[in-house]
Amino acid sequence: MLGLIMCDGKGERIKDFCSEKAMLSFNNKPLIEYILKSLEGSKQFDKIYAATSCNSNLTLKFLKTQPYYFTGFLDIIETSGANYSTDLMIVLERLKPCVVFVMPSDMPLITHQLIRRIISNWKGDKRCISIILDREFIIKLGLIPTLSIKQGNKEYFHSGITIFDTSKIQAGQVIKEHYITLNDERLAFNINTKEDFFLLRSKKFNQEY
Repeated sequence: MLGLIMCDGKGERIKDFCSEKAMLSFNNKPLIEYILKSLEGSKQFDKIYAATSCNSNLTLKFLKTQPYYFTGFLDIIETSGANYSTDLMIVLERLKPCVVFVMPSDMPLITHQLIRRIISNWKGDKRCISIILDREFIIKLGLIPTLSIKQGNKEYFHSGITIFDTSKIQAGQVIKEHYITLNDERLAFNINTKEDFFLLRSKKFNQEY
């Protein structure tokens, strides 16, 4: 399995607050550093890739200073940065025929244990599975859901984490997602707005980050 961090977006909803949200400092570390540490600590990946673009020059410079990069465990794929879906599909085509664990660069509370728990749901019989959370759960945390999904008469929030079997995906093909609900606040804090970030900083968590 390969890990893929998507950090090439424009950050439209937070660009009035920072230039690159992956480099926002939380407890004196950029958000993306937590992602790297948790992916490596999970011991689930042969290699980690980071998708960057002209939208994430500071992030690119930071990644190239990391020991993961010097050892070859971390590699960088540059994309157009035009839009998330297009860039993701291009990168997945390049990484064929592997199973790829995709996650955002702005989820600082995720841990290696939680990554292993998510991966334990992967049975290899689907093209992809995505982790979602109940809308009500997100709202109770004080967050405002930004990427909603309707299933039946319920509404959910997409965490940004998806596992793909690229060997079962063809270019230009519509991919049917299979959803797994996992209501965990460590997944809920996907920092999309400055309000999300202020709420993150105001909370006390019973874990070391």
